[in-house]
Amino acid sequence: MDPKQFDKNRDIRPDSGWQTLQALVTVALIICGLIGIAVHMFGSKTTPFDWWYWITASPMNAALAILAVVVVIVFHRYNSHISNQQRRNASNLPVYIMMLIGVYFTYRLLTTGHW
Repeated sequence: MDPKQFDKNRDIRPDSGWQTLQALVTVALIICGLIGIAVHMFGSKTTPFDWWYWITASPMNAALAILAVVVVIVFHRYNSHISNQQRRNASNLPVYIMMLIGVYFTYRLLTTGHW
């Protein structure tokens, strides 16, 4: 075994308590967001076609759905045609969106008592 095998890791420092707390809050919000979406989509009062009924209920809903699809396509094209450093920064956007969804469902759980 080479004694200098781990010299490259000499400058690496462990995360501080604050960074660990931030990571735990991030993971907790993402998990709350995933649970909230799952409960909302697969709840006992919903059917698989509720999304389709919502989209076709009014022209405004259809326009919002089309706009959401266009935004996803544009984000994908933007994310696949940029440099690696920019891609790392842009790939955090879905994490932040999921955290916002987690905040929404956590707020809803605390204020109403259900997801």
